[in-house]
Amino acid sequence: MRSSTPATIVAAALSLAASVATAASKAVDPDKLPKEDCSSVHYTQAFLDKYPKAPAACLEVRVYKGHRYMKVKGKVYIADKDKLTVTFQDEFGNALSTLTVNNPKSHRVIIDGKEVQFANIQTGEVLTFWVPGSMFSDQPTQGGS
Repeated sequence: MRSSTPATIVAAALSLAASVATAASKAVDPDKLPKEDCSSVHYTQAFLDKYPKAPAACLEVRVYKGHRYMKVKGKVYIADKDKLTVTFQDEFGNALSTLTVNNPKSHRVIIDGKEVQFANIQTGEVLTFWVPGSMFSDQPTQGGS
C-alpha cells in the first residue's frame, strides 16, 4: 500500500462499504458470517507488488454469499473535500502505510449504520474497510464463488 499509486484498494473498499451497508440494512451481522484466518489468504503477486504491507493489515476474513472479504482498519490522517488520506493499521493499531483517495465524493461511507458524506468525516476517525477478495486473491472461497 503506497500513497503514490492510484488508491484502487480504498476505492474498492469504499464501494464494498456501500454493499455492506446495503447488507447491514438487511440485518447482516459480519460476526455471524463464516470466518477464516488471515493466514489462509492467498495474495496475487500483482497485489503484493502494489501493497506489500497488506497482509499485516488483515484483521480477519469473512465469507458473504461465497465471496471473501478482508477486514482492515485505517485512521483518517487528512480529511479534505477533494481527498481523503487514510493510514492503514495492523492488529495492534500501528501505522502500516498511507493511501489517498482523490475525489472521494463518488464513494459512500457508512458509520454507525448511517451513510455519511465525505465532507463530514473527521481527521482522526478510525474506519473499517471490507476489501473484496477479488482485489487480493485469485483463489475462490471453499464452496465456490
